[in-house]
Amino acid sequence: MPNPLTDSDIIIAGEVNQRVMSRGLDALLRPKSVAVVGASANPSKISNVMLRNLAAGDFRIIPVNPKEKEILGFECFPSISSVPGGVDLAIIVLPAESAVRAAEECVAKGVGVVVITSSGFAENGPAGKDLQARLESLFNGSGTRLLGPNTMGVFAPGNRLDTLLIPAEKSPRPPPGRVALVSQSGAVAIAFLEKAEAFDMGVSVCVCIGNKADIEEIELLERFSDDEGTDCISMYLESFSDGRRFLEAARRASARKPVVILKSGRSGAGARAATSHTGALAASSDTLVEGALRQAGVVRVYDEEELVDVSRALAYLDHAKGDRVCVVASAGGFGVIATDYVESLDHGFGLRMAELSEETRRRLASVMPTFSSVRNPVDLTAEVTDEMYDKVLEALQADPGIDCIMMSLELQPPNVTKGLIEVAARRRAAGSTPIVVSAFGGDDTRAILAGLEKSKVPSYPTIRRAVRAVAALVERGHYLERQK
Repeated sequence: MPNPLTDSDIIIAGEVNQRVMSRGLDALLRPKSVAVVGASANPSKISNVMLRNLAAGDFRIIPVNPKEKEILGFECFPSISSVPGGVDLAIIVLPAESAVRAAEECVAKGVGVVVITSSGFAENGPAGKDLQARLESLFNGSGTRLLGPNTMGVFAPGNRLDTLLIPAEKSPRPPPGRVALVSQSGAVAIAFLEKAEAFDMGVSVCVCIGNKADIEEIELLERFSDDEGTDCISMYLESFSDGRRFLEAARRASARKPVVILKSGRSGAGARAATSHTGALAASSDTLVEGALRQAGVVRVYDEEELVDVSRALAYLDHAKGDRVCVVASAGGFGVIATDYVESLDHGFGLRMAELSEETRRRLASVMPTFSSVRNPVDLTAEVTDEMYDKVLEALQADPGIDCIMMSLELQPPNVTKGLIEVAARRRAAGSTPIVVSAFGGDDTRAILAGLEKSKVPSYPTIRRAVRAVAALVERGHYLERQK
């Protein structure tokens, strides 16, 4: 059973230096053979959906069903023990009691990793806890690993591995990328992936850990911390398997790359809901959790939208060197709104508006209309052009008193074009000062935002979300500075 995070955990977390050994995760993340136990020829069945999702993969696909000879063109076997050769990954799609029996057969065969999608285990009261204990005893010391139960499994687009139970045509999947997701909830994972796809944000891997009877968040955090294909680690957690070990793993990971966590169960009712969802034992004090995560360098968020928004900003830009923000807008009202979000502690983020140098103001005045503002927030007015944006950003990135630039783009003025995408991409590459964008509008605006995302310029449809991303970059920068 997961242990709650306690005060003593925080005190001695720094003394814990035992690394979590990663046993058999290659079979989960890069399998050469995948069996679906309980496969069905009925297209309305979840196991058939899974087979269709797996069909594009670069691995051997093995349906297991004693009543079928072939499913979707793949040879079907009556049992896992009858499959010739080894099996890296076996996904069991059967009711809980039957799943335990099938798992026993998988362990006997020496399958690398078993994924159990079934619910009805520790999240389902005393009888379910007993059943999960039986399941765990099968794997202890066996050399076969277990993901779940009560999980959707794995999505790794680079390997075309997709065990999710949702049809791809109903839930668009994101492309390969550099954000790894670990989620205790399948639904939260699906929401994350769909939002990522909408912003064209790539994902390196998504692992749904469910009841985490064996493979859990600490081991995966360690794994993705060392993964050269991952720039940011995102997590949705309802509990910590071991508070002390988690904090130590988070500290090590945060020293190398950003870690973003949505930790639910903050309230008493939320903690009780977590117990009925995944059998989680949530930490009793959210104030304690908040402080511990911050000390470990974790950026904490509070809903699924923030999880995606903050993850892509940190994946693309990593951090800001300080909290001095310059706001650039072509409409005065939006500049004022952004300024309030930057500075205010009441419905804002408590950052500082940068003081522009005399040289910067001189350079801005030379390229902007005479009636525009060359102070912060910078107001380019409706006469703005792509070239003006380019020269203004160049001047601001050269100012050492600016740590981050937040652009509130108004793409409706007549002389602003899709060429702005190239401008922002070039300026992102040319300067070390991070640029975050917000813009409102219809289809044309959405197309430009999508183009900015492809250029790794984090872009948001509201000012608040953009400034929240800036705040995350600042928070990470403060943490890295403290580590020096």
